[in-house]
Amino acid sequence: MSSGPSHRERTSHMYLHQLELDGFRSLDSATVTLQPDVTVLVGENNAGKSNVLSAIRHLTPPLDGRREIYLSPGDLHRDGCRDERHGADCRSDLRVTARYMATDVADLAMYNQALNADGCSIGYRLTYTPPQPGAQRGKVTWQAGETDSDDNDPEPRARKGIRHLYLPPLRDAQRELASSAGNRIKAVVESLLRDTPEREAFTKEVGERFREIEGLAPLTGAVSAVQRQLDPLTSGARRQKAGIGFAEASVNSVVRSLRLRLDQAGLDPHDLAETGLGYANLLYIATVLTQLEHAAESDLTLLLVEEPEAHLHPQLQAILMDYLTKEAARSNSRKAEGDGWLGRIQVVVTTHSPHIATATDPANLVALQRYRHGHSKDGGEKPQETPDTGGEDNRTAARPDYRSNAVAVANLGLGERTLNKVRQYLNATRNTLLFGPRVLLVEGVAEALLAPAFAKSVLSEEVYPRFQGTAVVPIDGVDFEPYLEILLKPDPVSGHRIGQRVAVITDGDYYGPDEERPESRADKLRERIVELGAHEVAEVFSNETTLEPALMAADPGNVGLMQEAWRNQRKSAWAEHWAAILAEPEDRQAKKLTEMFGSCGLRKGDFAQDLLALSGDPTADFRLVAPTYFRDALSYITREVDDER
Repeated sequence: MSSGPSHRERTSHMYLHQLELDGFRSLDSATVTLQPDVTVLVGENNAGKSNVLSAIRHLTPPLDGRREIYLSPGDLHRDGCRDERHGADCRSDLRVTARYMATDVADLAMYNQALNADGCSIGYRLTYTPPQPGAQRGKVTWQAGETDSDDNDPEPRARKGIRHLYLPPLRDAQRELASSAGNRIKAVVESLLRDTPEREAFTKEVGERFREIEGLAPLTGAVSAVQRQLDPLTSGARRQKAGIGFAEASVNSVVRSLRLRLDQAGLDPHDLAETGLGYANLLYIATVLTQLEHAAESDLTLLLVEEPEAHLHPQLQAILMDYLTKEAARSNSRKAEGDGWLGRIQVVVTTHSPHIATATDPANLVALQRYRHGHSKDGGEKPQETPDTGGEDNRTAARPDYRSNAVAVANLGLGERTLNKVRQYLNATRNTLLFGPRVLLVEGVAEALLAPAFAKSVLSEEVYPRFQGTAVVPIDGVDFEPYLEILLKPDPVSGHRIGQRVAVITDGDYYGPDEERPESRADKLRERIVELGAHEVAEVFSNETTLEPALMAADPGNVGLMQEAWRNQRKSAWAEHWAAILAEPEDRQAKKLTEMFGSCGLRKGDFAQDLLALSGDPTADFRLVAPTYFRDALSYITREVDDER
């Protein structure tokens, strides 16, 4: 591809639209949909996020040409066979397929051999077959486009127009930057010395500086001291003369002794050992991002960033994501002349941080999930592992294996109104609903505060850890539907949904037989769950009244705790308030309690915190008892997730 002069300029998106993964590690059969500028992969540990990045790294050459990973037999999905003893019906190869799109189809012209049947996308498929027993090397083949032919990849050089730049998860950036090999700063220096004349001029000047240093007195004195000892040892034969000098001047010999330094602007940079880990990580990231300047030497560079949140406080995480987003957008406004490289950048990030997810448009989020797949080798479902009898036949010795799937929020068909609500609602706390298999949605902070205490009292020690792995999300209102939409709508591409078990706790707002019963919020939510086809994985739990009257009715001991909590907020008037509540007929006390909450201006969050403190006091006569609907919700959300699919 030449970059000759031309006055024709164009701007457009070229991007990786979809990955189809068959038999690659945990991604036995998965489709991942990516967005043109930035995609953030979220999910629990072992969900397959890093595997997606690895697949892209295998599909595309690195930007600097230095490939670091290669396919091996361990990359083949294991099929759940006992001791990995694959049977005749197990898969024998893995396939990774990339589909690329462009807003201007003309940008795909040089890849015409890879054009798909739709005429507006291109595709490349990588197939790897592990080596046969006794052999050492597996077989890698490529296919351009969707149609098999005698020559499946007629223009392999075209694939080099799409590259990647990988930023690994940072565990010790200080050590990486201070490495004696000088790899990071070497990459930056070499990027500035791409032209041969510049490199030759640099090494020449370095050589002259080296010779100046060699003439300094301490160094010449050291040579003289060695010479005095060498003379008597060699004068009887052939006298030798000692000298001293640097190694041959080169980029390597210079950068090997260089160390990056860092400090706050206005101060002299110090060694990185004196710098916080977070800013050292940003310095490391900056050295990698300098390579993005080479993105103009390819049509598309996929910037793969793994867990960028390490050691970064939330504000720095948001700043980093904003920077990456702007870099991608800036590259798409870059003007390519004639047949020159397009220079597009597409960012794919993996993260465990809700702050990173919050800094991302929800439409750019993809949730990776880990699920159990149990089967027998004869094709039937096999929920239990068959004991190993020691025989050679492994057909019925299968055990459940774990696989990954992907749900792209952009594929869920959320209306613009719902998507705007999701953008407004998904703060760092609520974003946790995207990271695990269980989600408990509650109306407000009081329910969220009380849920852990109720779980400890209701659940057994064996079950309680499943509550700890549940995202408890207070929505601060009663508008549950946007959350149900994003959790329960299936991705039409992958066929999966984000929510694997979802419970909603809501109020009934009903207080007595003489009151007209309002429209049931709980029933409407249940109807919506059925419409979404999610009634097997989601349920709504409600009480006829709001939380506080439900607490009062749950157990007589709760009344005393509530009176004490009330006194903490209204020290002089609490007795009068409670006298008015208890003076009402029993069937009217719930409504009176709710009215008093509003008229007295009590803060529900503070009231719940006081209840927890009083109940947790070892000298207290009573412990807070959970209402029945709350207990039922906790029991439901902590059941084993039926993730066998």
